[in-house]
Amino acid sequence: MIVMICAETIIVGLGEMKVVKDQSAVLTCVGVGSCIVICAYDPVAKIGGMVHAVLPNSGDKDPSPRYVDTGLPLLLDEMEKQGAVMSRVVVKVAGGAEMLSIPGFEGYLNIGKRNVVAVMAALAQQGIDNPIADVGGNFGRTVRLFLDSGKVVASTVMNGDNVEL
Repeated sequence: MIVMICAETIIVGLGEMKVVKDQSAVLTCVGVGSCIVICAYDPVAKIGGMVHAVLPNSGDKDPSPRYVDTGLPLLLDEMEKQGAVMSRVVVKVAGGAEMLSIPGFEGYLNIGKRNVVAVMAALAQQGIDNPIADVGGNFGRTVRLFLDSGKVVASTVMNGDNVEL
């Protein structure tokens, strides 16, 4: 007899944040380009969360998960409210690709690179140095956080590679 356990996929859309305790859940961001996905996980409490940040900075106008500078603190605060202990939390990030290349404007917008710089600064501000990361490039990713183990997998859209973070 074969027994299959199906995980519940929870999609985290653009500018959204989700925090989950359900060990059968898989938090998922699909088709991430220049955005940054921040995954956080407490391996003891088995609480995980994901932010799908679109832009690097809110300009202090909008404290929402759509921005890296406000999304990370919101994520960590919500995880702590649900029982995570910050000293145990492991953070992994993916995304930050350079998806737009317009002749004559190369590097002008650099949203992906700006998001990477912002997330590293935001993490350092929270006392989290050298997070595990799969960032940059010029290709999209789908990012999954498995709540049963804390494993994060970034799959590239172009060639189907799976990078385990």
